[in-house]
Amino acid sequence: MASSAATVRRLGHSFEEPIGSRLDKLHQIRVRDLATRFAFGFAVSVFAGLVTLAAGNRVGGLFLAFPAILPASLTLIDKREGRQAAATDVSGAVLGAVALISFALVSWQLSGRAPLGIAQGAAAAAWIATAGLLYFATSAVVRRRHRGS
Repeated sequence: MASSAATVRRLGHSFEEPIGSRLDKLHQIRVRDLATRFAFGFAVSVFAGLVTLAAGNRVGGLFLAFPAILPASLTLIDKREGRQAAATDVSGAVLGAVALISFALVSWQLSGRAPLGIAQGAAAAAWIATAGLLYFATSAVVRRRHRGS
């Protein structure tokens, strides 16, 4: 186990959860992997557009929230780095989705009541604050568990 990672048990799965980023790994990204992610994102966007044309903006807007790249990313991560690494990515996606909910709530409450730029700026600030809070809280829990093991 790497020194910067801790083993975490969540939903019956045990996996290493690294906290941080590694910019030196950018050169390892293959063009094929990027193309796969792009294709998934494109397909989901086209589907959302078709649903919007067929059923209207309200229904189509729901499909825009689909994490278009997540299925492709998880498939690629599972193949290249294993199931545990994919499970870690899912955990990050869940935290990101919770932060996105804060964006949606602020945007919903301020849209029509405040100028669009202010409403979206406040929503973005809520997303950044929520994501940061969740990151640091999760990081603290993982560090505490790592010290205890």
